[in-house]
Amino acid sequence: MKRQRPTMTYEFRKVSFPKDTPRSVSLQELNDEAEYGKWELARTRISVGGTRTVWLRRKIMPLLSS
Repeated sequence: MKRQRPTMTYEFRKVSFPKDTPRSVSLQELNDEAEYGKWELARTRISVGGTRTVWLRRKIMPLLSS
């Protein structure tokens, strides 16, 4: 009988930065989210108007049933 691996599920969070936000400020905020909230970068998008939108993700740990 083959053991089935649990599929990884993620939760996502969308963060947007206006075009006038300094890069250092946005990087510091993303570093804080990664360090303290266990978020990782999933996707980045820069719109025509200059707004930076970042999608963060983190794993949802499945509960083990006994």
